[in-house]
Amino acid sequence: MIKDAFEDYKRHKADGLENNKQVNVYNPKRGCFVQKLWKAVYPGEIVRLEDDEFLPCDIMLLSSSDPNGLCYVETKSLDGETNLKIKQAHKDL
Repeated sequence: MIKDAFEDYKRHKADGLENNKQVNVYNPKRGCFVQKLWKAVYPGEIVRLEDDEFLPCDIMLLSSSDPNGLCYVETKSLDGETNLKIKQAHKDL
């Protein structure tokens, strides 16, 4: 039980660090991307990610710099699998 509590504490601490990192979010009033904390991002907001950037949430891929709209996602922090998963942006967007 103590081991589980310690693991939960470590996970809670790591979540706090990730939630306080900066991310670029589109601001329609200003017409540009602005930085805000991950914990202040709401569903429906447009987020711009760069190469090898970590994201602590589910996200829908709208576009990619890859000509085929592909993106490779590592989900080991979610499911423990270390292989990359291929995601593709919808062609009509």
